Amino acid sequence: MSIAELKAEVATLSRKERKELADYLAQLEKLFPPELVKELTAKINDKNPDRWLSLEEVKRRLGD
Repeated sequence: MSIAELKAEVATLSRKERKELADYLAQLEKLFPPELVKELTAKINDKNPDRWLSLEEVKRRLGD
């Protein structure tokens, strides 16, 4: 869904529904601050396999 489609859909919402959506979006910003998103995006886009973790290493670090 495009931003334009989202905006058109939001325009059809009631005032109460728009408030609920605004609250939800504000909560997302608290959960995922721009700095964290930037850092995670850089890690995801890292093309250097020397800095990648194997699935086994991830499991070990997470305690699985």
